[in-house]
Amino acid sequence: MAIKQPRRFVTTDQGHADVLNIPITTLYENDQALAAQLESIKTDPAGNDIASKAALDKHAADTNLHVTAAKQATWNAAEGNAKKYTEQYAAPKAHTHLASDLPSASTQARGIVQINTSVSSTATDQAAAPIAVKTANDRANEAYNRADQAFTQAVDLKNKIVGAINGKFGGASSDMSSDQIAAVITNAPIKRFASGTFNGQSAQASSWGQSISMVVSVGGLSFTPSMVFIRVRLTESDGFRHIDSFAHLSTATGDTIYGWRGNSVWVPPLRQQAGGFNATVEGSKIDAYAGGSPTSKIWAYEWYAFE
Repeated sequence: MAIKQPRRFVTTDQGHADVLNIPITTLYENDQALAAQLESIKTDPAGNDIASKAALDKHAADTNLHVTAAKQATWNAAEGNAKKYTEQYAAPKAHTHLASDLPSASTQARGIVQINTSVSSTATDQAAAPIAVKTANDRANEAYNRADQAFTQAVDLKNKIVGAINGKFGGASSDMSSDQIAAVITNAPIKRFASGTFNGQSAQASSWGQSISMVVSVGGLSFTPSMVFIRVRLTESDGFRHIDSFAHLSTATGDTIYGWRGNSVWVPPLRQQAGGFNATVEGSKIDAYAGGSPTSKIWAYEWYAFE
């Protein structure tokens, strides 16, 4: 009869199982060794295999290796106790636990986590739900698309600014930084400009046949003008208008404006002053038909000054 390997104890409590399985394994190994000795005796009935015979005699003499009824009863009792322990305390394969019985996960230890749909939570013991991941991904894609659109618009605007600068005075290129482009604009040879009005400042001759002059002045500018346009008017004292035009003057030249019957307004060259200018407006006497004694009157209105 072939020696059968004893059935081993299998429990969820491995410590209890090993207490019983280790001696069973030892007995099984001894039985296999004994079976080998018996086979040797069969092949050598005379007992010429002295070593095998001695081992067999030793095994037969060692009663601790014999399976007795008392040992078998002890093993059966141990197996029954292990089975009862397993049935009472070991968890079945299919079972549940209360959440309070399980450890919570953290950044330092494994454990259970709660699913969270928030995309702004700062919890360290919860896991993001797929919908939260998708929401975050959608927002990231939207932000990327907006950033890409803004970059494209910025490049287009930069190219337009560079084109406008080069169309006026040059010196800019599309590979310049924003600071470099700003420096080109700051250092550009641009003439400053200002405008205002004298609000109809006027002066009238004392009598017929007399010319008249007055001085107009502007101050408080951020530059000193080198060219000015002034709107002037020549009328008779009763309001009849003879001339209404702009006089153009610079530091080198003045301007004379002629009207009906040679009546005129003369504005001499511009006189500069720090942050402004002053100029003299001169009106001729009034020449009219059929006699009479019209009196000359001059006026000053809008002005435009250029650096």
